[in-house]
Amino acid sequence: MHARACSSHIEPRCDFIQQGDTIVRPRLVLEGWAAGYRITLDGRRQLTNLYLPGELIGVWRTSQPSFYHAVMSVSRLSLVEFNSLPTSEVLETECALIERQLENSIFRLGCLSAYERMAHLFLELGERLAMRGHGDEDQYQMPLTQELLADLVGISSVHVNRTLQQMRADGVIRLAHGRLSLRNRDGLAETVNYQRLF
Repeated sequence: MHARACSSHIEPRCDFIQQGDTIVRPRLVLEGWAAGYRITLDGRRQLTNLYLPGELIGVWRTSQPSFYHAVMSVSRLSLVEFNSLPTSEVLETECALIERQLENSIFRLGCLSAYERMAHLFLELGERLAMRGHGDEDQYQMPLTQELLADLVGISSVHVNRTLQQMRADGVIRLAHGRLSLRNRDGLAETVNYQRLF
């Protein structure tokens, strides 16, 4: 990356990029999680993606006239903002990852059951965190509320609660004090047709 502009800390549940913002410098997430979302005129919200520690916010292959979604902090965030774009090699890698994540999201929402969607998302989050050195693939801190999980996988919060209970009962996951453990990652990946990002 190029010269650092500034670092900042953002409290949980704060919007720090608005949908349509025209000047957004690349930001590296040092700690915490953020979520991109779109909102309709009548106030309905859809989470479109997550930004995890070690990932960049605000990079595209082509110049963007405006930011296509708002971004809010999920947990307390620590960010570094840069004056200029990353090198072309870093940019290419980051954009390729974003594209694979979007493909995963389409696959999850398009043909998986609620149970499979949750499992698929948990597998991806573990891989992304491990890739950046911020957790293990099968065990990591997961600050997402049931409301945010519902937004991500396209079901109601009540359905998320039932699904998590079923996953616990099946011995697939352990979720306590914000820490998620996947009991049989390889078996779960095979069951939900999870393909690694890289």
